[in-house]
Amino acid sequence: MKKKAQQLIKWITISLALLLYISHAEAFLISELQWGGGTSGKLQLGEELSYGGYSVKAVSFSAPVESDKYRDIPSEPVDQYVELNISKNGVFVDTAALVPGDSYITPDGELRVTAKQLPSKDAPEWLFERYAPWAIIELDPRGIPHLEVSIDTDRSEYTSSPFAEITATVSLKNTGSADVVNADLHLTTELPLKRGTLEEHFEKIEKGSVITRIITFAPPETGEKKSYGILANVSGFDVKDIPYTAELAKTIWISPETVLMPSFRKSMNTKIYLKDYAIVSLSIENNGRYDIKNLSITDAIPDNFKIMGNESLHWVIDLPANEGWDYHYPVKPMEQNKDGIVFPAAKAEFKLNREFYSISSNQPKIIVYGPEIVLNKETDVSEIGASGTMTVTVVAKNVGSTLTKVSIDDKLPKDSTLISGSTSHEDILEANKELRFSYTLKVTPGEPVKLPPAKADYYELGTRGVKMSTMSKEIEIKAKSQAAAPSVEIGTSVPTPQVTTPAPTPTPVPEPVKQKTESHVNSINPGKTRNPAEINTLLNFILGCDGASKNASRFPVTHAACNFYAQAK
Repeated sequence: MKKKAQQLIKWITISLALLLYISHAEAFLISELQWGGGTSGKLQLGEELSYGGYSVKAVSFSAPVESDKYRDIPSEPVDQYVELNISKNGVFVDTAALVPGDSYITPDGELRVTAKQLPSKDAPEWLFERYAPWAIIELDPRGIPHLEVSIDTDRSEYTSSPFAEITATVSLKNTGSADVVNADLHLTTELPLKRGTLEEHFEKIEKGSVITRIITFAPPETGEKKSYGILANVSGFDVKDIPYTAELAKTIWISPETVLMPSFRKSMNTKIYLKDYAIVSLSIENNGRYDIKNLSITDAIPDNFKIMGNESLHWVIDLPANEGWDYHYPVKPMEQNKDGIVFPAAKAEFKLNREFYSISSNQPKIIVYGPEIVLNKETDVSEIGASGTMTVTVVAKNVGSTLTKVSIDDKLPKDSTLISGSTSHEDILEANKELRFSYTLKVTPGEPVKLPPAKADYYELGTRGVKMSTMSKEIEIKAKSQAAAPSVEIGTSVPTPQVTTPAPTPTPVPEPVKQKTESHVNSINPGKTRNPAEINTLLNFILGCDGASKNASRFPVTHAACNFYAQAK
């Protein structure tokens, strides 16, 4: 009796717990739940997987089956499933039978259990003789929102002036794993509001999203330097009506106005193409109570821009109180810059109440889209060898941001001959791409040479705009150094005939004479002095004098050398 009473109490406790989960789950829709990253594991019968106070135990799988008569697979496909017991903090919650890909959500909506994978329908793990089923189970916690708020201002200190503005950028971030619903933003400050709103409602702030609002305040009047705060508070709820909040305070300083200086602004296009013009605008406003006489304004532009017209960029004007002056002039870019070019600030100088003042405008930035061709020229040799041949490679790279039509023309050096390839090339070259071509030429062997620069013409945009040019560097190649030939000393010295033209191939010597000469040559010993007869025979063989007289008309150079040698003897 006592044991039955204990079991009854246990079941009542479990039933109350389930009712509590179910009543709480009714406050939200299962389809609205979002899930964060949890854990996963491979479970076999009787094994458990735990996460965040929950535990899941594999208590049953599909029943074992007989094998096929001829193969080691089930005789019929198995309907796979796994039965799991789910507990929280040691208290049983529910039993779930899951097929592959199926999920179970706990009654409190705090955990999703998914059967990611089981053995296939014909896997041997289902056989009686090899029964060892398993399941890959994934446990995912309910997604939780996380709110963040930030406030950024364009400066940290401002001057009290009716023309000044305080620009604050308020950013809301949800860095959590679930959406925030029914969110409200509240800003609290003593600063006068000029533009924007201090309160805003959001139906939803999705996970991973950022919401930005720009709010403008006016600096209040003050007789001393004083700090002002901007307090931002954001609050919202998840699908279970659990509240979440974030708060941040920003402090800025306001200084009293001493002299109401003119406001000076310089503006222009934010981006253009290389072929286009940009309009620079200067605007100056006298916000003070006094007229300004002989106000000197000076402007400047970067070196990679040119002024269109005869503007001197210097003006002298009179500026009455509460009035303004505007001026516009065109400029043309000379080169591309996809990262942006910052224009220098314009300067205004004047005297007021016997005091000299100088103010500067802002520095606008402009992006110039266009091509920029870098041309290089290289060779496969560093010295001119005996053959005098070389291969020249011309490489053009577009380091700009737009494509362009490129025409490349290279020049051959003086006294050179093109052997193969072409010295010119034309193509469309895209941004951050390169093209290359090669050709082979022949120059005078053993003499240094200068390869003139290659030239590339291209357009400011595609095939439009002004044609631009660039050149590679000149390449100078030295002659290959020649080692001095070693001298051979045979007996006494013999004068060498001076021949100014290349010697032709000697007339072949009859076989008996050749055999005799070879015997002389082979018998030469550098360490032994030979008689004049042996020397004469050797030199006659080298110069081919035995046959030179018969072939004087065909080999005049050899005939002259032989005559010179005969006279020297």
